Amino acid sequence: ENTIQHDKWVSDEEAMALLRITSRTTLQKLRDMGSIRYSQPSRKLILYDRESILNYLESHAKETF
Repeated sequence: ENTIQHDKWVSDEEAMALLRITSRTTLQKLRDMGSIRYSQPSRKLILYDRESILNYLESHAKETF
């Protein structure tokens, strides 16, 4: 069995790729609104919680008819 281990915390580039967005402003807006979790271990480093990004996407999914 091939199981892929993903990091719990991802960079802003990885977060943007998961969300399929290209704007850092949109990423900051999601962070500021509390839509996705983040951690700021140092002044210039912000990491995003992969699980909260996936939960955010799932919460906006539309059911098929």
